[in-house]
Amino acid sequence: MKIVQLISGFGVNGAIIQCLRLTEALARRGHDVTLIGREGSWIQEQVEGTNIKFVDSALRRWPLKQVKHMARWIEDENVDIVHTHNTSGQLFGIMLKMFTRVPVVATAHHTKVHAYWAMKDFVIANSDHTRSVEVNWNRVRQQNVETVRALIDHAPIPRNADELRQAWREEHGFREEDKVVGIVGDVCPRKNHLLLLKALPAILRQVPNAKIAVIGNRCPIYIKRVRSQVIRMGVRDAFRFINFQNDIPNVMRAIDLLVACPTQEAFGLTPPEAMAACKPVVATRVGGLIESVADGETGYLVPSQDAAALGEAIVKILGDDQLAQQMGQAGRARFLDMFDNHRNVVRHEEIYADVARRVLRREVAWPSVPLEPRPASIPTVGLPPMVYHR
Repeated sequence: MKIVQLISGFGVNGAIIQCLRLTEALARRGHDVTLIGREGSWIQEQVEGTNIKFVDSALRRWPLKQVKHMARWIEDENVDIVHTHNTSGQLFGIMLKMFTRVPVVATAHHTKVHAYWAMKDFVIANSDHTRSVEVNWNRVRQQNVETVRALIDHAPIPRNADELRQAWREEHGFREEDKVVGIVGDVCPRKNHLLLLKALPAILRQVPNAKIAVIGNRCPIYIKRVRSQVIRMGVRDAFRFINFQNDIPNVMRAIDLLVACPTQEAFGLTPPEAMAACKPVVATRVGGLIESVADGETGYLVPSQDAAALGEAIVKILGDDQLAQQMGQAGRARFLDMFDNHRNVVRHEEIYADVARRVLRREVAWPSVPLEPRPASIPTVGLPPMVYHR
């Protein structure tokens, strides 16, 4: 199958990581995959030296010169399907439909309301929550949208995991006896670090050795607010900002508990990443987080903006090592069941074939080469010094 993955954006975010993983998996399956993106982008660097072709484009929609040129290239290359990601890429894909019959499939990585979603030949939602928004707000027909789970790093837990855990904690100033609570992702208003900070005094009263590790790229205005509040509260030792981390599986193994407390979240990569590392999760009951965290089994779901409930759930896990271990093991089992990368890649192939059959009225075939495990060296959050939004 000849497939184009089209994505905008220079830095790295959850959508770009998902696009990269899918592109690599499809190429390993034997498809002819071309990645279209911005010149000098992070994703271009990741595919250099591989069998994945990269075509750079500014993805300008007006004047129509670039759109027409890309449409001619797609026709000349006999492309079977175009799969778009990120807002600029989605809009560019819609305009391609003006000049080519090749079907356009799109992944909804967020829950924003845009009229263009209903114009896609098919929409892949990253969660059931996102799917409901596409149907109820973006007016996508139910038969033209489906939830397909994200591709998550299945890096095996290494034999020296305890040594790596200890080394990471020592490097970042944590003692073995510390109870480290990780919050991973952009330090931005949507991630709501201030809620966790508000819950911290109650947590410290019951778990004095609790430490918060804030891992992620920093929005300058918001980080200033958070830092000022940390200083006012006198909790600088307990609320720490960690430098960018590439090896997220190692980070997840090093912490004791993951917290995800955003005000809204289409899906959320970090809870399943923590579950993969056998770590319990406390999350706010919003968006796609409800789907990955099993309340009372793999962690706890708490009401959004309820600092008292958030703190109580954290204390309950940090204060009971047996409970934390049970939840971590249950989370690992749930992760393996929900995030079957082979199954999810095959489902993408099936959607491509169905859409091509409907739009182009012809059959396309795909190989059945087994998927290989993804190298653990590729970051699952990827926090280089670039603009990062998850």
